[in-house]
Amino acid sequence: MTNHPGMGLIDIAAATIPSLAFVPHAHVNYAETVLPIKDGLPKFRDIPSEAGGSGEQVLE
Repeated sequence: MTNHPGMGLIDIAAATIPSLAFVPHAHVNYAETVLPIKDGLPKFRDIPSEAGGSGEQVLE
């Protein structure tokens, strides 16, 4: 878990919730990737603008 007090959020890894059917929708902080993933999902340089980031996407 990762606490984000400024945003009032706590990140919890989806794999730790057995009843959750995890379906990814995007990659965040992709500009820092060391393992490129070609899966057709949007890849954000930092985080989506709706979550306080730039919303800038990077190429797959």
